[in-house]
Amino acid sequence: MKKLAIILVLAVLPYVSNAQSYFDKYENMRDVTSMVMTSKMFKLLSKIDFESKDKETQQYLSLVENINNIKVFVTENQKINDQMRVDVQSYLKSSSLDELMRVKSDNGDNIKFYIKPGSSEDFVKELFMYLEGNDGKNTPKTVILTITGNIDLKQVSKLANDLNIPGGKELKNVKKGN
Repeated sequence: MKKLAIILVLAVLPYVSNAQSYFDKYENMRDVTSMVMTSKMFKLLSKIDFESKDKETQQYLSLVENINNIKVFVTENQKINDQMRVDVQSYLKSSSLDELMRVKSDNGDNIKFYIKPGSSEDFVKELFMYLEGNDGKNTPKTVILTITGNIDLKQVSKLANDLNIPGGKELKNVKKGN
């Protein structure tokens, strides 16, 4: 029940961003689905009094209170897919991200994960995912996901799955140092 409350709060709050990002131009673009959650939402969520002794709920709350933002951009428009590919390549060249892992799924999706090292081996400052594939009907699909904050890699896949983010299930296999 408490987990459901957390998910509902995440889903109900408006998707507003006050921080500029490399990919913010996609936020209001036609044919792009975007989801932007800011630190204000996560701070609000962490203040909800769940009074739970459940270890899983406490770990989940600890994760979300240390996130600055989550941004997801999804498109099936080929022209925008091409522009996203160029922007991702440019971003990766200009950032200090390290490639973490690559996954080619059985449905043909190519998923790449990058990280910016954090305060310890299990934490990162940024987790960046780029997915190129198709929707199963030969329609191209591109997904860009960026999560910033003090991110516990052991817990982030649970959040991505709960938010139904494409590529979220592949995050289960992400471990720093792989």
